Amino acid sequence: MQSPAVFTVLPDGTVLYKTYRDAEAARVLRDGAQEGQALKQQSQVRLGEQYLTRDGKVDDYDLGGLVEFQLTGLVVVMVVLISLSLICSAIGRLLGALHKPAASLATVTPAAPTLPSSPAATIHPGLSDQQLVVVLTAAASEVLGETVRVERLRPLNARDQSWSAQGRHALQDHRLK
Repeated sequence: MQSPAVFTVLPDGTVLYKTYRDAEAARVLRDGAQEGQALKQQSQVRLGEQYLTRDGKVDDYDLGGLVEFQLTGLVVVMVVLISLSLICSAIGRLLGALHKPAASLATVTPAAPTLPSSPAATIHPGLSDQQLVVVLTAAASEVLGETVRVERLRPLNARDQSWSAQGRHALQDHRLK
């Protein structure tokens, strides 16, 4: 009776199996019967056991083979991680270079510690800096219900324009100055 894994037997005695997995299992059983034990792949053996190499030879798994197998895996992992790091860095630089010209057009000049009195350097278009301070002081006094004194006013720069920075600032700054 023929095995269910066998597809056909050729006239010269060659056995054709239905799947590669069946053929591999039969080969391992045949080699194991010849050697007295079934052989494993290199990734499945323990130190001191025998394994089947890629070219079909039987080899002992010794300390040198263990170190070589582990170092090969480590080198492959490190090469992949370094490659990913370099790719991410290159993408970051590319996006930074693409974003930089647009950011330089929209940058606001940083404010000095004191409010500038020249009409050319205004924070808000249409209002002088003194008028803006008066409007902000009146709005803060109305909201808080008490007298407010604005000690310092500085315009937001390009880094402060992100929503996350504004949200952190609103959550962490509890008092007006």
